[in-house]
Amino acid sequence: MLGSSCLYTQNSLGGEIWGRKLVSEMLKVNETVTGYDLGELLHGEAGLFEAIAPGGDKFQCVARSGHSITNLRPISETRKPSAQTWRVRKIGELRSEQETA
Repeated sequence: MLGSSCLYTQNSLGGEIWGRKLVSEMLKVNETVTGYDLGELLHGEAGLFEAIAPGGDKFQCVARSGHSITNLRPISETRKPSAQTWRVRKIGELRSEQETA
């Protein structure tokens, strides 16, 4: 039985809710989301993402559906902190052979 602190639930539309994000609604290219946890934001997603950390650092992330973040690399120098949340923008789709690798 799941405790009350669990972030995973299921909604009436048939999608899973992980934290505050409906997993069945995958991000489209150039769509941006914000949140406190990068792993939670990319849960259930597949593609190439640009992520900006709360401290202003910019990263490029590769995520595969059903897996954790598979690649995270810095792509710029540190900027002034401006927000307390991660900002994530999908910048590309994975090819079918990349999704299964």
